[in-house]
Amino acid sequence: MLHVTEYFDRLIKEGKLKPKKAVNMTVTYHDPCYLGRQGEEYIHWNGKEVLGDLRTYDPPKIYRRGVGGIYEPPRNVLKSIPGLKLVEMQRIKEYAWCCGAGGGVRESNPEYAMWTANERIDEAEDTGAMAIATACPWCELNFGESIKGKGSSLKVYDIVELLEKAV
Repeated sequence: MLHVTEYFDRLIKEGKLKPKKAVNMTVTYHDPCYLGRQGEEYIHWNGKEVLGDLRTYDPPKIYRRGVGGIYEPPRNVLKSIPGLKLVEMQRIKEYAWCCGAGGGVRESNPEYAMWTANERIDEAEDTGAMAIATACPWCELNFGESIKGKGSSLKVYDIVELLEKAV
């Protein structure tokens, strides 16, 4: 199964999708939790816990740490858009800050979710970007509310919206 950004990245590389129209803006990209840090393939472990002073496993368990998430395809799609300049925030890829909306946080802790989104929008503004792009509708929603609440001039887009402007 492919995420839409992986599919578009493939189509662009194969020459089947050609962004031609200039989208003249500076954009920063937010790595969504479910696509990035939690987007790693699950690896089933068959083994046993070894009893002793320390908890060890035989064979050793492979832990998901976020490094195997989907990070480059969204960036490749953005970089393929003529006129679009991609600038990175301080915390990206497996170190990216959450938008605050996922995992039920927005529903259970709305103040915390908005605080988190505000922190991320501050990071995006620090890059000098005109817009923040993401590949998650929850991130887009939370960032949109944060931007509105802060009175920021930053725009928020799904990557597909920016690609649509270029084809």
